[in-house]
Amino acid sequence: MIKSIVEIDADLQDLVPQFVENRKKDIETLRALVQKDDLNAISQLAHKIKGAAAGYGFNELSELAAQMEKASKGNDHDPLPELVKRMETHFLNIEIRYVNM
Repeated sequence: MIKSIVEIDADLQDLVPQFVENRKKDIETLRALVQKDDLNAISQLAHKIKGAAAGYGFNELSELAAQMEKASKGNDHDPLPELVKRMETHFLNIEIRYVNM
């Protein structure tokens, strides 16, 4: 599988490992929430992920979270399992590169 390269500001290098661990936990939580069909909780967590991911430069993760938030707010259950899977796959295949910005 091809790695997705994510360029992160070198100033954030000390914070990124904890960010990554937290998002892995969030994705596990999302999977459980999708199984329970808790749209309100999915929407809230997806919103949190969207903002945090964008702030660190994880743009694809942020976009997937935005799609998940929109679907859950619109009571559209169908795309949620696939979106969680896509988030997980993306996260497993990222390569972080630190750059001076």
